[in-house]
Order: sequence, then structure tokens, then C-alpha cells
Amino acid sequence: MRLRTDHSKMLPDFLVYALGSRRVRQQIEQFGKTTAGNIGISGGNAKSFQIPVPPIQDQHRIVVELDAIQSQVDALKKLQAETGVELIALLPSILDRAFKGEL
Repeated sequence: MRLRTDHSKMLPDFLVYALGSRRVRQQIEQFGKTTAGNIGISGGNAKSFQIPVPPIQDQHRIVVELDAIQSQVDALKKLQAETGVELIALLPSILDRAFKGEL
């Protein structure tokens, strides 16, 4: 499904963040509930989502702040992955020293 915004009222990047918010995700999940196991949301359902729409200047500020936070999260995830790899590489030598009684 492709959603388009009126750029004079809502920034596309703001919509992306809004769709990921808890408030909107709950609405999406309500429409997605099914007993048949096939999850689908119609265009009509998508149009009925209640999304708070602040003024464009506020949307821009929010997007800039959320982009900065996302960059920090991405950097931390990368650092965590690198640290995990280093720890896995050190594990054999740590175990070797432990079994030799050197720790």
C-alpha cells in the first residue's frame, strides 16, 4: 500500500514516524485482527487512522530530532555488535586462562 500526504499539511517523513508510534500502531493492529490468519488493511482503513498533525514547522523539528536519535541508536547498535564480536573472539583465551587457574 502506498500512502501519500498533502505536503502542505504533512511531511512524508513525519508520516513515517507517526505510523510507527504506539498510538497509530494500536489502530493498525485493530484493523489487522483477523480470525482467518490473513492480515490486511484496506486503503479505507488507512484513511481512517487518527494521526495528530502539528504545524509543518513543528513536524520538521520533530523529524530532525527523531532522525538524530535514530542515528544515535544505529551507532549504538553497531558498537554493540562490534563489542559482541570482540567478546566472542576473547572467550577461548579467557576460558584457557580460567582452566589454567590464571584468573
